[in-house]
Amino acid sequence: MVKPGTPTCEVSVEGAWVAMTIDEAQARHRDALKRCPACFGRLMIQGGYTAVRRASPSHFRVHDGCPLIPRHYKGAPSRHPAAIS
Repeated sequence: MVKPGTPTCEVSVEGAWVAMTIDEAQARHRDALKRCPACFGRLMIQGGYTAVRRASPSHFRVHDGCPLIPRHYKGAPSRHPAAIS
């Protein structure tokens, strides 16, 4: 079960998008294509190379319509310009 506040992403597994935590995606599907569940932009997972595992999602290309990027979000949710489907 996903805890509130746990970062998630969608991972392309056998042609279908499956929602999972960032830690699970990094451990089980390291090389698979990942996308943001809010804007469908492509994600990469950063971190996880230290003794304390702290992986976090990062958009390949930031845009101002994703509510999961508070530093750049302008208040109106929109699909990523380079969304993957």
